[in-house]
Amino acid sequence: MKIKEIVWDWNGTLINDASLCVDILNNILFLHDQPSISIEYYRNNFSFPVSDFYKRIYLPSSGKKFDEVSLCFISEYRLKWKECNLQTGVLPILKMIQKLGLKQSILSAGNQSDVELYVDHFKLESFFYQVFGTDNIKAEGKIELGKKFITDSNLRPEEILLVGDTIHDLEVANEIGCSVLLFSQGHNSNNQLSGYSVQIISDLMEVAQYLQH
Repeated sequence: MKIKEIVWDWNGTLINDASLCVDILNNILFLHDQPSISIEYYRNNFSFPVSDFYKRIYLPSSGKKFDEVSLCFISEYRLKWKECNLQTGVLPILKMIQKLGLKQSILSAGNQSDVELYVDHFKLESFFYQVFGTDNIKAEGKIELGKKFITDSNLRPEEILLVGDTIHDLEVANEIGCSVLLFSQGHNSNNQLSGYSVQIISDLMEVAQYLQH
């Protein structure tokens, strides 16, 4: 069945922010007397729920201390996200899909108001029909958001293509029954993504090739 809407993840897919996230995590790790991590380690190991990844790198992963770490992370991210650029090819692919007459939306584990601010900053709001973000700062609830998106869209799951950059995006797509492409230049490396049965792209313009098949 023909794809009618492309649903984009934000962090790591449209915005190149993995390095910033590693820098922030290393600041937090330093405060907790834990060793720093490399961008390679991060991209080969980052996973959802975020609490599981925090546990792996010896940060608090539950209770009040996890809440404090989550607040520390998002507070620093909110101060520094403007240092990040869009991923290579974002504007060309968004324009191309728009010209094809297909809807585009964002489905993010990020806080709703934050994601709307980011989209507005990069002047991308004209490309997107809807922006779906979470109501928390712990990157929790993306699968539930995906289900709500399907309900509200009046589309069949097979008419939707999700483009993300993590294994969690694959989990979301599998849960709601839509097609998925995973971008290997974001928060998960090609090495990590290749362990799953999923089509991987290294260039966002490959989305256009997929749509033309």
